[in-house]
Amino acid sequence: MPIRIFTLAFSEETQTFHDDLIQQFCVNKRIHRIVTKFFTRLDQPFWTVAIHYGVILSEEKGLVREQEKREVYPFDEQQKVLYTRLAEWRKETAESAGIPAYMICTNKQLAQMIFQQCVSLESLKMIRGFGAARIEKHGKGLTAIIKTFYKSDG
Repeated sequence: MPIRIFTLAFSEETQTFHDDLIQQFCVNKRIHRIVTKFFTRLDQPFWTVAIHYGVILSEEKGLVREQEKREVYPFDEQQKVLYTRLAEWRKETAESAGIPAYMICTNKQLAQMIFQQCVSLESLKMIRGFGAARIEKHGKGLTAIIKTFYKSDG
């Protein structure tokens, strides 16, 4: 299985990691697994992303689009458990606030949090659609679940 590794430097100007290259790369690929690591070098934060992927054949493109509509994610069994926990938390939080669950985050954003192992508020900034207000309101609850999951996982 092919792998592509990206290393992104933190932008002090925008206070984010620019992931445009990663998103462009993933557009026409079947993503099997994403592994991320944060590190610093000379006090500069970096984010390394290893993407295990396959090429989508032209006859598969329709199937992939249909899967995207149904929001099917390539979770392993443990990730499915985490996804369920996060979705339950989102539902309970939304009900108590009297808002739709998608206002907290979408299914796609939950999946990205799992694949990117977002265990800090800072890491949520890499999730498209997660700005300062959403992180302020819901970030602690989401990252607490993810942290607990990875601590108990090993």
